[in-house]
Amino acid sequence: MSVEDLDRGYAWCYDTLFSHRSIWKRRPKDQRAVLGYLAMSYLYKRSNRFWHLLIKHRLTATVWRPLIEHSRRRHLKLRERLVRMDGKEEIRASQVVSGGV
Repeated sequence: MSVEDLDRGYAWCYDTLFSHRSIWKRRPKDQRAVLGYLAMSYLYKRSNRFWHLLIKHRLTATVWRPLIEHSRRRHLKLRERLVRMDGKEEIRASQVVSGGV
C-alpha cells in the first residue's frame, strides 16, 4: 500500500465516520443527552478551523470545559442509578453511557 493509498483511505474513513449522517445516527437515545453529544461531536470532529481560532484566542477551555462537565455529570448520574438498581432490573447495552464522540 502506498502512502497516498493510506492517506486516501484514512480520509475516506474519517469523512464517513464523522459525516453529519453518521454523527446523527450515533446520537444517544436519551433526549436530554442529545444536545451535549452533538455539541461535543461537532466541536471535536467537525470544527478544525474553529479550533484554530479558539487556540489562538486562548478560549479552548472556556468552550470545551462545560461540555466535558455536562458529560461527566451524566455519567455520574447513570452510575448512581446502576448502583441503586443492583441487580433488580436487567441492564441493556443501550443504557450504558457511550463515550459520546
